[in-house]
Amino acid sequence: MIKNLSYKNYLKNLNFVRSSDNWTDLNNFSNSIKSSLPDKLDYVSRLNIVDLKMREILCDDSWMGHCAKYQLQSGGKRFRALLALMSADLFDLDINSSINVAVCCEFIHNASLIHDDLQDRDLLRRGLPTIWNRFGDHTAINLGDYFISGSFEILTNINVNPNYKCTAISELSQIIKQTLKGQSLEILGRSDFDLQMEDYESTAKAKTGGLICLPIKLIMILKGKKIDDDMFQPLYEAGLAYQIQDDLSDFLGIKDRGLPGRDLKEGKMNVLIMHFLKYATNGEKFLLQEFLKKKTESISEEDILNWIKTIESKGIIEKSIQHLIDVSKKSIDLSSEMDIRLTEIVKFVNKNILNRISKKIKN
Repeated sequence: MIKNLSYKNYLKNLNFVRSSDNWTDLNNFSNSIKSSLPDKLDYVSRLNIVDLKMREILCDDSWMGHCAKYQLQSGGKRFRALLALMSADLFDLDINSSINVAVCCEFIHNASLIHDDLQDRDLLRRGLPTIWNRFGDHTAINLGDYFISGSFEILTNINVNPNYKCTAISELSQIIKQTLKGQSLEILGRSDFDLQMEDYESTAKAKTGGLICLPIKLIMILKGKKIDDDMFQPLYEAGLAYQIQDDLSDFLGIKDRGLPGRDLKEGKMNVLIMHFLKYATNGEKFLLQEFLKKKTESISEEDILNWIKTIESKGIIEKSIQHLIDVSKKSIDLSSEMDIRLTEIVKFVNKNILNRISKKIKN
């Protein structure tokens, strides 16, 4: 019964979004972003090589190899690999090196997904049981580390100036630490009503933005380019846009995690809750905080649906969509005075982020 109610609520939310002015604005803005970068179809053959190389490195006859094969076969858009390959073309890095960078970034991305699913106790990823759900907590911890070790291994095998390689390895380490800090702040901030919107945004940029920047940073470093944090601020903003669309997708039930509102069940202070707190009564704030502090096993789907309705009634979906548009625009505006190659990458990234949610809403 609850699953049927969840599905009805999911359809209701989608129909509501489709009819809203904010959705029209989002769709129009997404369509207005023009990037000169090639289509993903132009990289299919190289992406296939990336997939083969990932399996060749990690998928041996061991238990870890078996689990790595399960993780890699679950799918994924290989977006970070694509960014590495496109950036290599823009900055003229050789194909073999670019494929290794692509593999490195996909390994780190998969490691983060495996560990995130374990910490969030998510049951599904891409419609399939998550690693911890299928193979257990210990295997999830080990497999995430296994992917991380693979990322360092593949990066050391790149045949470039040794000084560039050392700098790239150092940057990889820094991005991993930055991502972990963001993840830990997100966990520590659960059910924390003292959290401000700027706290949410800085955490999202650290956790998500770093892994979006990584392929471009590594390509530029291996090509001998000097980089600094200011150059990548637009891509960190894009990381925030990615997190906002991810929060909206979860709330609307279009994230392949089963039912809508999994962030609510996990006590996450996502963008919708941050906006809700601005407009909620003191009584609503108290009740929501008590709800978010509950153990997940004691939360019913009916409880989640009631909170989804309450949050929706305050116009929070519209406000969050507008927030997504504003952040994406800021990302593109910040890139306008930079190297034209980085500007094109920023446009491409933002268009893909907006299309992630807009295509699901359309369908």
